[in-house]
Amino acid sequence: MLERARSELADPAITYARADLETIELPADRFDLAYSSLALHYLADVARLIRKIYDSLVAGGAFVFSTEHPILMASRNASWQRDADGRRIWPVDSYQDEGPRTTEWFTPGVVKYHRTLATTLNALIAAGFTIVRIEEFGPTPGQIAADPTLAKERDRPMFLLVSARR
Repeated sequence: MLERARSELADPAITYARADLETIELPADRFDLAYSSLALHYLADVARLIRKIYDSLVAGGAFVFSTEHPILMASRNASWQRDADGRRIWPVDSYQDEGPRTTEWFTPGVVKYHRTLATTLNALIAAGFTIVRIEEFGPTPGQIAADPTLAKERDRPMFLLVSARR
């Protein structure tokens, strides 16, 4: 991914680096924008990273991220079921039980960290962020028309998208 980024956007103002988000240290008051795409749900201590990002942003800086929606991750047995009328339902169990969940995602044994929506949003608030916008992403009717297999994804949000400002 780093090589691709370097080849597609070579700019001397951009430094590409590989780092462990669990232990990363960032310079204070340095960045205008922090962006994370589908990474936060792999961190055991997301609140630490959120605090580090807050401290690294300049006043008015933005933190924009996507994460797997907690309602999607809440099922330990993530398979569609049917109710008594034959309607598909997505099983949600143990939503309040936060912590590691082992799943299969391209490979068996992938560990993700489930946390409630409140835990994620409260970590932003505790760090000092102002939440600007929240979206619970699911496919649009147009996307479903183009790919009907996406219709089942309308039953619950797939991703949580958040914009916050320092």
